[in-house]
Amino acid sequence: MRGRTVVYHGAEFTRPMKDSVRESLFNIIGPRIKGTKTFDLFAGTGAVAFESLSRGASSAIAIEKNRRAHAFLESTAETLGVANKINILYGDAFRLGSSLLGPASPDAPLDDTPRIVYLCPPYAMWETAAESLQGLIRLATNHSPPGSLIVAETDKHYDESKLPPGQWDHRLYGGTRLSLLEPPMICGMRM
Repeated sequence: MRGRTVVYHGAEFTRPMKDSVRESLFNIIGPRIKGTKTFDLFAGTGAVAFESLSRGASSAIAIEKNRRAHAFLESTAETLGVANKINILYGDAFRLGSSLLGPASPDAPLDDTPRIVYLCPPYAMWETAAESLQGLIRLATNHSPPGSLIVAETDKHYDESKLPPGQWDHRLYGGTRLSLLEPPMICGMRM
């Protein structure tokens, strides 16, 4: 989708990741995206999900609870010609994310496709919904196949020690902090 942009509608119901931060993120993780399943849990404009598809993700799931933003996401997917690769869900990212990132049902076929899980909620949620966000990170850490990656976006003042334990790679870009985590492998199994 080179040269085609996701247009920000300017409404206050979303806070898209700044273009420069998104560019830096994808410069870091770009080579890992090909063939992954992408989860954009607080989608807003869906820019990270669409960028992931553009860079070779096999599929994407975008979750958005604002009706207008959800409608905008569907329209953008059609405009970009990726509606068949993205599942845009309307609802609460905590409830839907928990079911998507948790353990597979015992009768489900084995799916070892690596995931990239983006958590870019409104910054205030890192304080007001800290326990729920940490729960999503723990689910993604414990149940993602090998080669997966978790990306958390916070403001630069957020105390990174409040994230669940792990080998986080923290990077500052102006007022934004990106924290990246590859879930560890122990004896061939996720912790």
